[in-house]
Amino acid sequence: MKKIYNFSKGFLPCAILSAVIILSGIASLVFRGINLGIDFKSGQIEEVKIAGASSVDSVRDALSGISGVSVKAVGGEGENLFQIRTGSKEDVSENNEVEVALKKTFGADSVQVMKTDFIAAQMSQTLALQSVALLLGTMLLIWLYATVRFHWDFALGSIVALLHDICIMFTFFSWTQLEFSTTTLAAVLTLVGYSINATVVILDRIRYNLPLMEVHEFKQLINKSLSDTLSRSIITTVTTLFAVISLYVFTEGSIKDFALAMIVGLISGCYSSIFISSGLISFIRRNWKPEYGIHSTAPKKNA
Repeated sequence: MKKIYNFSKGFLPCAILSAVIILSGIASLVFRGINLGIDFKSGQIEEVKIAGASSVDSVRDALSGISGVSVKAVGGEGENLFQIRTGSKEDVSENNEVEVALKKTFGADSVQVMKTDFIAAQMSQTLALQSVALLLGTMLLIWLYATVRFHWDFALGSIVALLHDICIMFTFFSWTQLEFSTTTLAAVLTLVGYSINATVVILDRIRYNLPLMEVHEFKQLINKSLSDTLSRSIITTVTTLFAVISLYVFTEGSIKDFALAMIVGLISGCYSSIFISSGLISFIRRNWKPEYGIHSTAPKKNA
């Protein structure tokens, strides 16, 4: 007989832990905000190759006299390729302060602009609104699907798990100041799919076990269902993590950011499917009374 783990003991501690992390994320969002990429706010972004730059700090020092400039390395070791982002400009063809400052410090022959992008405020606002609408629409469809296939409280548990994962992701973005771009948004949407898939497998097992088990508390049913699907949940997450970690180790730039966001989201998705979604359903059905199905044998009454 397969061992049944008492997952229900971890529901309350995990809920408290998640609440603390999310509240710290809200505080971080208020005081630090999110490092929005060029896709979500107006501005100019350049990729510059600087032969004489020994580190990111040396480039930052060269641009210290210009406000609103952020610098990060985007190339491999020894490539001396940097991404430099500045505030919005009405005309990107005008004399570039960044280029002037870099050439003054490192020499005109050492600075080569590889790529320049500019996005206007109206475009960035439209993209942000479309991204929010896409995320809300996705969650609405998932809620409808879970309600039709399972039950309203199962659907609520799956949506709360998704909201939990999204909050954890944005907490991570705010803590680390990882650039939030269309690439990292794609990671968030991808993880919504992974998370709901993991949750649906567990909910389906709960529904399957419901008429078959002779239990007196709903948490016993959840413990059995989670134990049945535990190996599947872990193996699916770990095998996907292998691929994502490989992306993180062997790539650079936006793909590396995508992989890092995926790593955090996959761990959060597995955790929320087991403890957050199931814990909420167990709380809602805390006064549940067993109804034995046609395939089960009801307990014998006392003589």
